[in-house]
Amino acid sequence: PPPGMSGGIPPPPTMGGGIPPPPGMSGGIPPPPGMSGGIPPPPMMGGVPPPPGMFGVTPQLKPRETLSKPGKPLKKLHWEVVALKEIEGTFWENTLNNVKFDLSEFDELFQRPQRKKKKKKKKGNGQTDKAEKQISLLDSKREVNISIALNVFKMSVERLCDSITHIELSILTPERLVALIKILPNEEEVEAVRRFKGDPKVLSKPSRFHYELCKINHVRKRLEQVLFMSTLETKTRDMANNIRLIRKSLSEILRNKSLRSILHLILTVGNYMNFGDRKKGNCYAFHITALLKLNMTKSTQGLSLMDWIVEHLARHENRDEARRILNFTKTFRDLGGTKGRGEGKHSSLDAAGNPIKAAVLNIDEAAKVDCELILQGLSALRAKLKELGKDLKKMAHEEQKAKEEYKRRKSSMMVAAAAMPGPNLRNNTDNNSSTSLTAPLSSPNTATNSPSSTANHTREPSPVPINHFYKAMVTQFIGAAKKSKQLEKVYNEMRAKFNDVKKFLAIEDIDKPEDLLRIFSEFFAMFDQAVFDMKNRERRRRREMLKAEAAAERSANKSRSRSQASFDRSASSPNVNGLR
Repeated sequence: PPPGMSGGIPPPPTMGGGIPPPPGMSGGIPPPPGMSGGIPPPPMMGGVPPPPGMFGVTPQLKPRETLSKPGKPLKKLHWEVVALKEIEGTFWENTLNNVKFDLSEFDELFQRPQRKKKKKKKKGNGQTDKAEKQISLLDSKREVNISIALNVFKMSVERLCDSITHIELSILTPERLVALIKILPNEEEVEAVRRFKGDPKVLSKPSRFHYELCKINHVRKRLEQVLFMSTLETKTRDMANNIRLIRKSLSEILRNKSLRSILHLILTVGNYMNFGDRKKGNCYAFHITALLKLNMTKSTQGLSLMDWIVEHLARHENRDEARRILNFTKTFRDLGGTKGRGEGKHSSLDAAGNPIKAAVLNIDEAAKVDCELILQGLSALRAKLKELGKDLKKMAHEEQKAKEEYKRRKSSMMVAAAAMPGPNLRNNTDNNSSTSLTAPLSSPNTATNSPSSTANHTREPSPVPINHFYKAMVTQFIGAAKKSKQLEKVYNEMRAKFNDVKKFLAIEDIDKPEDLLRIFSEFFAMFDQAVFDMKNRERRRRREMLKAEAAAERSANKSRSRSQASFDRSASSPNVNGLR
């Protein structure tokens, strides 16, 4: 065979493993870029970024209606965005659509201007004169405070201390009692008075006042008890009225439809102004404190965002609807009632019997109420009633024990008298039967006034006297306990209503009802001022329009007069030429 043919025809190079595949075909067809961990996938589609927390937080929440991009850079509305997880079940779920308004006009009014540096004004430091020191048994500041408090009474120190000793309520009014308790001597001041051995006439009026007070036993406890009893009715009535006032204000926030419409409009406008902001734009809800920032954002014409909102609401197609929504704050200014249960000009009487003028219930008054003080008042009332209840229980126990001791001694005396023989004793017993043995338990005078009883007072017990103070205190205690329970019930209802409002507006960081009501009260005042300013601008425009019309009319009259004069001259000129 030819050379190389002994083993058969040799295969072509690389034929032992088969035909080699084309380059890159050994692992199959390569996948497209980004399909097997190689080249990363393309970026996401462009457009408005989703709101924060949209992925995986509340998948059942529908997306908000998109807003068009502003034509010009706008000022920002600096608000706090509410988290999506807190929106479910609140008012904000019904505000996903946007309120329609004139975008081009808004762009012109609230476009972002160039920043200008403002010069800081230097504040002058005022100097206060130091109070002159006074020499007395008391500290200088304490001396001044007591002197100011004593000037209210307009009487001598001796007369004032005498009224404290005899508890003259005509002088010791609740307001004056509060002032007196504040200036009572403490332990150090009492010790200073005791060390004083000189003539009290040389003491200053505040020091002499403490000198006289130290002569009255338990003066502090006496004044505190008088104050508690004299102010109990007023305090419970005021607390109940304040709690009901807050509850009515919160209820009106929940059901007022005009307020909902305004909040919806503010949400739409704020999202438009914050367009493109990943943190504050395209949000589903805003924190309620943003209502107080609407006056801070000014337009190019000097109007605030609040002014623009009011003018937008005034341009409503339905004039009655526009008038209603512009006057919506009146429902919060008059919540349908007056303080107190009376319906006349004077609703109730104070502790001195003087009529109390009825005050209109409004949200401004509700915002001034301190719920912490109400809660402290309820706790103090509960503690005072508990202390009073213990004292009354102790008094009742002592009275019951005294009655049982009286019955025991009475029965023992009767048994001993019946066991003694002899006519003299029986005659003595018969003579004294009407005054000792058969005397009723409820008539103490018969036992104490009869001669035989006086002679035998060691053997015959005296009946237990009636405790009039105990009866009076029991009656007042029962009434106060009922009022305390009613107050706690009304307070719990108010707190439940406050929690409903927090849930309705997705509020988590406001714990006091008065803080929330104060925000709305200030917002309503801003809204009313914006309505007032809008009406004034409209009046000025009308006056200027009337002036312009009058000026045009005068100008037209002058033109007509000149035209008439020119016509007359031209008409008379041929006659003059003819004469010439």
